[in-house]
Amino acid sequence: MPQTKRAEASTADLEPLRQRLEQRREEIMNLYQSDLAAGQASGDEGSDDIVDRANNSYNREFLFSLSNNERAMLVEMDDALARIDAGSYGSCQHCGRVIGEARLEAVPWARYCIDCQELKEQGLLEDD
Repeated sequence: MPQTKRAEASTADLEPLRQRLEQRREEIMNLYQSDLAAGQASGDEGSDDIVDRANNSYNREFLFSLSNNERAMLVEMDDALARIDAGSYGSCQHCGRVIGEARLEAVPWARYCIDCQELKEQGLLEDD
């Protein structure tokens, strides 16, 4: 029978996960700042060759898309930190079952148990 509630975890029990989330968040912020600066710096100036300009434009767009992905990851991490504060961390946001410890170790910002995550990836689970 699947568990429907996570045993009350003390703040001390979740502190290592909080630290991992905050450390990873800081790393992403640093990468985001670096990608943003590189994207802004990769201008077309000094190049008369259309292929070089197209390549520079592609690289700039690629760097900005990385930044968008990093921003999305930051939102996921902030949400996980808020769930820790609210006491709902570790419970699936769809079905309420406990998210496995191995999953939380691998993906500390996980919102769904593995079954619901698979449904989400198949497009069978709507966002809450």
